[in-house]
Amino acid sequence: MKIRANHLTVLRIILLPLPYFLVYGDIRAKVTALAAFTLLGFTDYLDGLLARRDGSTPLGRLLDPVADKIFIAVTLIPLVDLDILPLWIVWPIFLREFLVTEFRRFCTASRKQLRVTELAKIKTTLQMIGAGLIFMTDMFPDKTVLIVFLSGALLATLFLAVVLYWRSGYLSTRLQTALGLLVFGLATGLLLRPPHIIITYGLVMLGITLVSGSQYLIIGLPECLRQGLSAMGRLIASLMLPLLSLALMPLAPKELSSLVVLIVALEFGSQGLDMWAMQAGEIDISWIKRRILIPVALLSLVLGCVFYGLESSIPAFLWITTGLCICYTVANIRIYWKAARRTRNLFPE
Repeated sequence: MKIRANHLTVLRIILLPLPYFLVYGDIRAKVTALAAFTLLGFTDYLDGLLARRDGSTPLGRLLDPVADKIFIAVTLIPLVDLDILPLWIVWPIFLREFLVTEFRRFCTASRKQLRVTELAKIKTTLQMIGAGLIFMTDMFPDKTVLIVFLSGALLATLFLAVVLYWRSGYLSTRLQTALGLLVFGLATGLLLRPPHIIITYGLVMLGITLVSGSQYLIIGLPECLRQGLSAMGRLIASLMLPLLSLALMPLAPKELSSLVVLIVALEFGSQGLDMWAMQAGEIDISWIKRRILIPVALLSLVLGCVFYGLESSIPAFLWITTGLCICYTVANIRIYWKAARRTRNLFPE
């Protein structure tokens, strides 16, 4: 069977839980997790090559951005949970990701194009590598070990770049970004102490992420306002559950952080499926989220706060929200499945 881009994308999504759970283990497990994250991140580069070779597909256009966002959720949220990176750096990154997807949806509804910019592509690569650099810095507080690992990663990436350029005469933006970021990481490792290195990486990642979203904000926000209160309601609904869950995570028991990751990942997937349903003219069930899911989740949190206090109510809120998000995602997948069967093409290539 010929390997296609969609196969690698699906494989990346399926395997992401493995390194996520390894991150919480001992040093060997963390090193294994870092290696697994690196390999899975590299599949993002490979599926891009395959997509350019074979042409993009509707399924690929749906899955690839969702897979990238889930990758970021699985790598960045543990950094907050393990007290490696502060929440105030990570939270705005997810705010940007959810906002951009919704702005893209509003523009699509008005038949306006909101193209992926080069800076947005750089942003994705920077987030993936930046998270790895932060993990590496935390695992190896000894600067000598850190610099050795960074130097090895830089040399390996440089070797890959030389081979690819020699074969094709072309060096992708993502590979150029990876080289630049590794050089920056090595320089930062030489000049700063580990705690300052981590914050520096985080701030660079946050800055590029926010700047890359500015164009989408300039185009998408006026379009959202033009479409009126219903569009604003959809926008708020898309942000409410994942961002509230992420904001409450520091107050939740550590063992429930995986629920936050699952909520964020499911909401990324639901956003992608909602976008597909709108483009394909299928049933739009986003009203269920606005009128049922969010009120139920918020009611559980409010009642819990009234009777038991905020911290005691958070576990129930996270479990209820997870269940609601699973139900919503399953409903969306069922719509996609029926549409695919109707067109006799379950997994379009």
